[in-house]
Amino acid sequence: MELTNTAVRDLVRQPVTDAPVTSVYLNTDGAQFPRAADYEARLEALLRDAQQHAATMGDGAAESVKADARAIHRWVRERFERGDTRGLALFACKGELFEHVEVAESVRNISRVSHRPYVVPLEALLGRIHHIALVLVERDRARVLRYRLGQLTEYQALESEAHRQQAQGGWAQARHQRNIENDVLHHLKDVSEVLRAVHESEQPLDALIVAGPPAEAAGLTRRLHPYLAKIVHGEPRSLAVDASLDTLAKVCAEVEQELVTARRRELLERLAAAQGQAGKAARGLRHVLEAINSKRVETLFVVEGAGEPGWRAATGALTLHEHEARSYGEPVTPVADLIDDCIEEAVASGAGVELFRDAERLAGHPVAALLRF
Repeated sequence: MELTNTAVRDLVRQPVTDAPVTSVYLNTDGAQFPRAADYEARLEALLRDAQQHAATMGDGAAESVKADARAIHRWVRERFERGDTRGLALFACKGELFEHVEVAESVRNISRVSHRPYVVPLEALLGRIHHIALVLVERDRARVLRYRLGQLTEYQALESEAHRQQAQGGWAQARHQRNIENDVLHHLKDVSEVLRAVHESEQPLDALIVAGPPAEAAGLTRRLHPYLAKIVHGEPRSLAVDASLDTLAKVCAEVEQELVTARRRELLERLAAAQGQAGKAARGLRHVLEAINSKRVETLFVVEGAGEPGWRAATGALTLHEHEARSYGEPVTPVADLIDDCIEEAVASGAGVELFRDAERLAGHPVAALLRF
């Protein structure tokens, strides 16, 4: 599965069955786990933890999760090829590995057993990643590259018919120069169409970086489709068309961080502007739970590591206390971490999720939310 917002929502929205889902996040970063045996040993510990938790759940959960553990371990041992993969997310149910995600970013080692796939770490990744295209354009050639999840890949290289002006004068020279300029214009149009195809793929672009000589970079920018022109990031950059992937990856990583910072600044400004307006924002777990239960959350803000036990009613409503859950409908079940469940409910309803490392950004609250209506 490719890590996208749509894919994560589809994962969460899968029908709940009578068997639990085993979710495992495994760090396979070669810098931390040089040998396969190193991360496989960590996997075995995570699977033991999952089975121990399942033993307390009853209703055949222990046997189901034991079968999940076998399926996960077998897939990692027999089918996984690490390559550039630094993190794995694995989901199994009824002894079958039904989904997996490979990313070029490290993940925290976690195992969870629940009625739904545990997607909080995926949401954390999605909050940091962007789909960025970088185009290096010159008069007679261009490179289009894509950056996502820390990986930069060559998408397409282009060459035009344009060639250097010949040292001849007169009418022949003027005609030749016009032909060159016409070839350059066609070249820029071709590059623009390639970028349009990238943007119209399953995962649209969040930003476009243009680089190259000023005249060609400006010429390309003028020929971009309007929805591409809107996402051009900053001014054209002075980069050689044959720059190394490492150099270009650093440029993309810097732009990605700028995008994250700008988005969060804008959302936090909206949250601050909604202070005291209950119809536009919610602060604190109790008020956020009310918004989650009524599916009014547009953007959920969460402090990473924050946790609070609670209850879930038969209707699916989440509450802090058992008697509150009963008022929504019985039977009720305890919830180990309401905030995790809030994230999953927010994702399922199409809300955005922003995770922060400390509560200072949320005025001391573990959660807050911007509301839809």
